Amino acid sequence: MILEIAEFNIPTDRAADFESAMIELKTVIGSSPGYWGHTIQRSLETPERYVLLVRWTSLEAHEAGFRGSHAFQAWKARLGAHRDGAVVEHFATILEHEWAFSVSSLTN
Repeated sequence: MILEIAEFNIPTDRAADFESAMIELKTVIGSSPGYWGHTIQRSLETPERYVLLVRWTSLEAHEAGFRGSHAFQAWKARLGAHRDGAVVEHFATILEHEWAFSVSSLTN
């Protein structure tokens, strides 16, 4: 699995449109071969900072597959200026560990 991390700096007056765009585009990216899922996070300390985390089967699934598709053209068109200055990198998993929490440990 490859993890794509895209960092966006979105002015607070454009945040609602960016978040709406991401909701609208979830099926665009979700229909791409090799797509395994994604999440969008917003910083609590720096509200203008967002990260998009996308799981792909391979780098090629993202680079040649999604970025080479008509779906990517729709993605780019809807995000428009929100993409300006975005930093995108790909990461390979070195170690994976899932935390296990019980409900009782969170309330105590």
